[in-house]
Amino acid sequence: MTIQKILYYKRGGTMSKPIDLEGRVTHDPILRKTKTGKSVCLFTIAMDHPVKGEAKPHVSFIDIETWEKLADLCAENIKKGKKIQATGRLKQDRWQDENGKHKSKIKLVSNQVKFIESLNSKHNEEVEVNA
Repeated sequence: MTIQKILYYKRGGTMSKPIDLEGRVTHDPILRKTKTGKSVCLFTIAMDHPVKGEAKPHVSFIDIETWEKLADLCAENIKKGKKIQATGRLKQDRWQDENGKHKSKIKLVSNQVKFIESLNSKHNEEVEVNA
């Protein structure tokens, strides 16, 4: 048996068609606080995409953003190299760079994070945090 940790915190509102992404964390999470004191945690996952006829898979890097209690839990429990599954909704950030050029980036705002790899081969555990 394996330990399976699920970090979950449901924020208000409904989410139609949630997105599930799976990959390895590329750096330790960064935890910040907003001006109003809310926690926000940022990290990136690398997702492999096997390509027929090629020895190496293509890799996509996706930014993940979590909020409030889930952000605190992610900062405490997620480390570089861990394989996780994040569920949430896509969000597009838009801005202008210093030259006035319009930029944008898609990220996943996650309300659930699940460890894919076993943490301990002796137990099967799920941890869930609800609002």
